[in-house]
Amino acid sequence: MKTNLVVDGEQQRIESLIEFMILEDYPVNLTIANLKMNDFINQLQSNLLCEHFEVKLADDKMDYHDFDGYLYLYDFPKETVEEKSEVTSFLSPYLDHFRKSLNQVIKEGFSGKIIVNGFHDEVFAYFATKFSGKENNKVVSTGMLAKTLLLKHSLRRYFDISLSDINVSVLGSESNNLISWSRAYIGQSPILAYLANPNNMFSTEIFAKAEEIINKSDTPCDEVIQAKAIGVILDAFYMGNSCLASVGHVSQIDGKITVTSEPIMLNQTGLVPTVELVLSDKEKQAFDDAKQYTNEIIDEILESK
Repeated sequence: MKTNLVVDGEQQRIESLIEFMILEDYPVNLTIANLKMNDFINQLQSNLLCEHFEVKLADDKMDYHDFDGYLYLYDFPKETVEEKSEVTSFLSPYLDHFRKSLNQVIKEGFSGKIIVNGFHDEVFAYFATKFSGKENNKVVSTGMLAKTLLLKHSLRRYFDISLSDINVSVLGSESNNLISWSRAYIGQSPILAYLANPNNMFSTEIFAKAEEIINKSDTPCDEVIQAKAIGVILDAFYMGNSCLASVGHVSQIDGKITVTSEPIMLNQTGLVPTVELVLSDKEKQAFDDAKQYTNEIIDEILESK
């Protein structure tokens, strides 16, 4: 049986996802909850080339009991936004619409998984659990997955090896992230060991180059990369391609709620808790700071409502 997904959010983001799914002929039935996209759907022709992908606009007769997943896509800022107050101001209008949209599909019987994608979407993962009452393992944001994909492919080119041989992740959030170099591996060996070996033709300059690639502040949202990240999650949830991915999620440790993006197992049941990531002292401090940054953004939003 084909997967049924409903998507809502900003029109341009949804259009980009649809174009990606058409090119992939992704095997899902996609229903658009953004009713302003009627003209777009009526004029769409490229979907006629698909054998597996289907798309349509929602109507009053929709039965959301049959849907497997709900996607919400919202914008990234056009320029650098880093101060917590600026992040809060940017997110709040989207969050208001997200709440109305999610509450509506829940009211209509939706009980599937929730996937969010946008600027600081780990914050939306928190509010998705709050608005919906769903278990933490049924809610995920793309988090640092897009940046992790960029990093892995950059290292693949640098070391000239298979992508499957590289194990490294970007942790944290859009405005406050780090690369877990102490837990980065090529095959069974640490990347740091390769760089320290005088017989290899590799240089620690790759650290700076990698940081530059994933933190380009003047680079607009790349819809292809975001769609690829969404695709990884959809593949794990609905296509049987389980994986370990650095995604945004909500967890509870010793009674304290933590919201961040870090490697976690994804499969058809949802998010599967994994062992705590062991980092160097410096990395652990940076990761703790990143989590605190996100929690402070959430607190500011809660105080403003």
